[in-house]
Amino acid sequence: MELYIGIAAAIFGTVCWIPQAWKAWSSRDTSGLSLPSNLMFLLTVSLWLIYGLMVGDLPLILANVCAVTAVLVIVTAKLKFG
Repeated sequence: MELYIGIAAAIFGTVCWIPQAWKAWSSRDTSGLSLPSNLMFLLTVSLWLIYGLMVGDLPLILANVCAVTAVLVIVTAKLKFG
């Protein structure tokens, strides 16, 4: 049961960043996005990914691989399109 809850949390916690990443990249408008905030969140999900790898927690690993990817897209868009 714990695995299913972890997977559900991973899906919902990650999916919420995909529309923001898509919008930032496709519209090239990042004026409403905070670079420091997104960099801090990138650090947070990167550390959670490392932790997940250390303890071997699959839902934590999958969620944070996806989150790191989505937030990297947002940070890259912010740096590229300013």
